[in-house]
Amino acid sequence: MEHKNIFDSELTYGNDCPYIDIQWKKGRIFVSNAVFRLLGKPSGVRLLWNAFKSTLIIVPTNIDDPDGFPVIGQTYARSGSLFIGSVTLIHEIWEITNWDKSLKFRIVAKYNEMSNVAIFEMKDAVASEIQRNIHGGRPRKIKRKGDEENADS
Repeated sequence: MEHKNIFDSELTYGNDCPYIDIQWKKGRIFVSNAVFRLLGKPSGVRLLWNAFKSTLIIVPTNIDDPDGFPVIGQTYARSGSLFIGSVTLIHEIWEITNWDKSLKFRIVAKYNEMSNVAIFEMKDAVASEIQRNIHGGRPRKIKRKGDEENADS
């Protein structure tokens, strides 16, 4: 599967861009706040995986749904976004897509208004390197030459 490979620091999306990040190493899916706004701020979400179409669908549900993920917790309260740990699903996605395990993949949603679902097609994935500094966190953004000159003015 072909994908564009760019640095994570270059992947910038506006607050209103609904996307997910899928990462092999952590075995989790990051769902942006914009996805929840798109779906009407549900109290829970359910993930539906279609292996034949290589598509992940996020369906709004309620907090009591036994097959859903509640949209609560420290991560959601702090940033409005949600990390969903699902190693089994991640392994299934990687088995079909054959993506590089050292990269993370970002997919922007397609919205079906009639069904009120967010659709993420694996063919739309954009790969980005997961850079780390020696302290284990994300590296600081590198200032560009033009940025330094503008800061001095």
